[in-house]
Amino acid sequence: MKNKIAILGVGAALVAGILAACSDQLEQDVNGVSSIETFYATDDDAQLAIVATYDMLTADNLFDWASPTLIKTLPSDEGTAGGGGSTDQPRYQQLDNYTWDSGNPAVQATWQVNYYGVFRANMIIENLEPENALRERIIGEAKALRAYYYLELVTQFGDIPLVLKGLEPSEFNQARVPKAEIYAQIEADLNDAVAALPHKSEYSDADKFRMSKGTANALLGKVLLYQGRYAEAVAAFDLVTGYSLIDNYADIFTEAQEFGDESLLEASFSSQVPYDWNYPWGTRFENNLHVQLMGARAGSTPELGLIAGWGFNYPSEKLWDAFNDMGDTERRDATMFSEQQYLSYKSTDPNFDGSTWWDYNKFFRLKYGSYDAETNQDPGVAKELNYGTNWRLIRYADVLLLSAEAKLQSGDNAGALADINKVRARAGVAALGSVTLQDIIDERFVELAFEGHRYFDLIRWGEAIANAELGVQVPPTFEGGDPAHFGDNFDFAKHQLFPIPNSDIAAATNMTQNPGY
Repeated sequence: MKNKIAILGVGAALVAGILAACSDQLEQDVNGVSSIETFYATDDDAQLAIVATYDMLTADNLFDWASPTLIKTLPSDEGTAGGGGSTDQPRYQQLDNYTWDSGNPAVQATWQVNYYGVFRANMIIENLEPENALRERIIGEAKALRAYYYLELVTQFGDIPLVLKGLEPSEFNQARVPKAEIYAQIEADLNDAVAALPHKSEYSDADKFRMSKGTANALLGKVLLYQGRYAEAVAAFDLVTGYSLIDNYADIFTEAQEFGDESLLEASFSSQVPYDWNYPWGTRFENNLHVQLMGARAGSTPELGLIAGWGFNYPSEKLWDAFNDMGDTERRDATMFSEQQYLSYKSTDPNFDGSTWWDYNKFFRLKYGSYDAETNQDPGVAKELNYGTNWRLIRYADVLLLSAEAKLQSGDNAGALADINKVRARAGVAALGSVTLQDIIDERFVELAFEGHRYFDLIRWGEAIANAELGVQVPPTFEGGDPAHFGDNFDFAKHQLFPIPNSDIAAATNMTQNPGY
């Protein structure tokens, strides 16, 4: 789905926790905007509505890059903070010093866009009559998307408001409900979705972006795993069929493999707008600007096909060492490269002086890198502003490692070993003879680096593991470099959840704050 995603204009109300205030509205018809009562009358309306619900995937996972924290790429073992500015300005510390709080705009944005997704899904589920097979499928897609957005919210915020319909103004003041109720609703939605959705193989190429039985079962397995219901999670993961690991790890994240054999769900972007330097900063855009933001600051490296990036969320030495300890050059060389390698390409570069650079810690990023081949090639276009690279939200290797974890925890060591070794075999890494939870932790670290899973994995594995990984200040690799971890400021009791945005605390008297904020 590389065409520009349509955004539905069918309602101005926001769900609980999004509105900061209510005011009287002019009671006038707006030309070109349908009412909720009349919009869902045709199959075309239903198609527009569901595409608009998918649109929130891009906002959820890649938003507000200029704020002090990029929620989906939290600095952990896989990367350090990034930002911008000159050498005499403070570096962005993102979460290192915990300057973020309930007033942080990125915290508010992740809350808002997920509830926007819930709202759009609710409108379909509540208003679309299942009069034919197409509408039944679209309702199934909406339930799977609602489940995805609620899983994002409950993972990041814990207890949250549960909203399953359009709200009247008198209902905006919603209270949080226990996360067990959120999980139960997610499971119900996903079970309904599994029954209604086709397999990915049954979709046309143009519809491969849509939720399928495999995606819904993968999400169901994940939510069951998160609750410690391991045997049930295994059963769900075993139903994720029709997918495979593609041969070359480096190809996974290219445009050629979008919605490919390994992909279960993606956030879709387009390089075809095209943008120039009169860019709509601070608004929604159709390209994946985050590829540019997180590209190597080192300058263009044509030997690797890279355009110069802006240096956000660059790799850590610990990640480099983890690849080397495994003898894993295939995934390492598709994920990052070192200063030594850079100098072998740029040995005569007069501008290279790492000790004075910002956004640099002796390693550079390749996964989701700023590749020239992934952007618009038209004359006059700003290549830096036109990446069309999709963000992979769920892929089969992730599912295999989650399945391995569920099987290990439920006593099926042989099954767990088989799943993890499939992932290792694709990387050309020696098979394990036995498997432990630490093996799975280590494998997810290297396989899924820079894909936004690590922080939430560490939290769900418990306080001891989170403290060991996040509570240790790893020094920079050279004087003046950025540290790679939170250090003594990490507090598991507080930081296992994000703060509820203060705008919602102020607006809703029934809303409570998470501990420590």
